[in-house]
Amino acid sequence: MSYKVQFLGLVCFYREQVGLLAMLPDGQKPGAGIDPHYASIAVDPDAILDASGWDAQSRETGMFRLPPCAISIDGLETHGVLDTSAQEDHLPRLGRINRNFHIDPVSAQTIATVPIRQGILTAYLVPGGTAVMSQLEVPHVGDIRIIVNLREGLPRHILVRAGSEIAITNTAGDYRRGNDHEDHFRIYEKLSSRRVKLTVPRGVSTGLRESPSEHFLFTEGVSISLTEACSNTGCCP
Repeated sequence: MSYKVQFLGLVCFYREQVGLLAMLPDGQKPGAGIDPHYASIAVDPDAILDASGWDAQSRETGMFRLPPCAISIDGLETHGVLDTSAQEDHLPRLGRINRNFHIDPVSAQTIATVPIRQGILTAYLVPGGTAVMSQLEVPHVGDIRIIVNLREGLPRHILVRAGSEIAITNTAGDYRRGNDHEDHFRIYEKLSSRRVKLTVPRGVSTGLRESPSEHFLFTEGVSISLTEACSNTGCCP
């Protein structure tokens, strides 16, 4: 058995000595002219078995807005085989866009991090948009426990049914608007330990097919207009 995690919006997959660290740059205060970004965990409300530390609206909608935190999900941190062959060559590489770009995971300005030690990562096109997203398929038997370890405060928990799709997102307030996303990519600059300027890569989605995900974010009947500037990325290099 397995379950899937969909990574949507501004998420950088940073290669560690063992596995990857998914890093969501903190876009709550991105600077003049850039839409604020907010990170969330999204799960089908009908799949939620328990949720502690969250308000009633979060549980009713399945949208859990994230404060600064580290996320732990059953199976993700189990050491095993991590196959990135269908993902990493399709992601914009931040260290190649600007050679001065460097991540120090300790000092990087993140809203959330997710350690990944096993599974199969695949890059897809966001349905209705041109951004690159990632799907992680994780081997796991049974219900899925999500622990959100806050930097300030007690941990929060979500328990979902076995096999449920989970989405981890980092997008502007209304990611389905057809507005200009060009400056959103600059939020990735918050991950760098050096002052850098990043420009939006072109053609990164060429040859990718749309995600086949059945997560409710993609099946509501409203197009998600995320552009290449809101793509997942990789580092380093």
